[in-house]
Amino acid sequence: MKIFKSFILILILLVSSSLLASDLGIGISAWYADWKMEIPDGSTRKMDSVFYIGPSVSYQYAQSWSTTLVALLTPSPYEMANENDGTTDVKRYDVDLALNYQIIRYVKVFCGAKYLGFTFEGGRHHGAGPGGGIGMTLPVMGNFYFLGNASGLYLWGNHKDNNSNKDFIEYGYNLSAQLAYYLASFGITTSIGYRYQFMKSKYDTNDPSGKEDVHTFKGVTLQIVKSFHWE
Repeated sequence: MKIFKSFILILILLVSSSLLASDLGIGISAWYADWKMEIPDGSTRKMDSVFYIGPSVSYQYAQSWSTTLVALLTPSPYEMANENDGTTDVKRYDVDLALNYQIIRYVKVFCGAKYLGFTFEGGRHHGAGPGGGIGMTLPVMGNFYFLGNASGLYLWGNHKDNNSNKDFIEYGYNLSAQLAYYLASFGITTSIGYRYQFMKSKYDTNDPSGKEDVHTFKGVTLQIVKSFHWE
C-alpha cells in the first residue's frame, strides 16, 4: 500500500536528519492499557489491561528541532471474547515517529507518522498515516516537570479475517499527561502518567454490520530515558 511506502520514506528522512544530533536519548516506554471496542450492532467488548512495552529514541540536533521514535507492542495478548463463548488472543502494535519544533520555551509542536495494528489467529488489522499535535513541558519544582501532549491522526489501512478483506480509514486522537523527574547526576529521566487514545474505523464495505467500529484505550504510562550529549 502507498501509505506504508510513505511511512518508510518519512522514517528515512527523519532519522537521516538526526545524524547531526548533539543530544541522544535512549530509553524504554511502557503502557498498561485496557481496550474497549464498540461495534454497529450496539454491543461493546471490553478487554482487561495488558502491558505494552518497547524502545524510545530521541535526537536533539538543533536548539529547537528534534526527532522522536517510540514503538510499543503487547508481549502478552489481549483476550477478546468471540462468538463461540471463547476468547481470541490479540496482539497490538503502536508506533510513533515525530519531528518536533519548540516554538517557545515550554511549548512544542510536532508532526510525523503513526502506525497502529493488531494481529490475531486468522487475521490482522493495520494502518498508517500522518499525525501531529502540541506538547508542553512545565517546571514544577526542583527537577520535577509536568509533561502534556495532545495529538490527532488519520490512517489508511486494511483489515483481513476469515470472513472479509476490506480497506478502511481510521482517525482519532491521543491525550497524555506525565510527571517527570530528571536525575542530573546520571542523566536519567523517569516519568509516570496517564494516556487516553480514541480511534474510529470506517470500512469500505456494503455490509451495514461492518461499516465502522470505535476503539478506546486508556491506562498508566511509564518511561525511563538515559541522555547522552556530545559536541
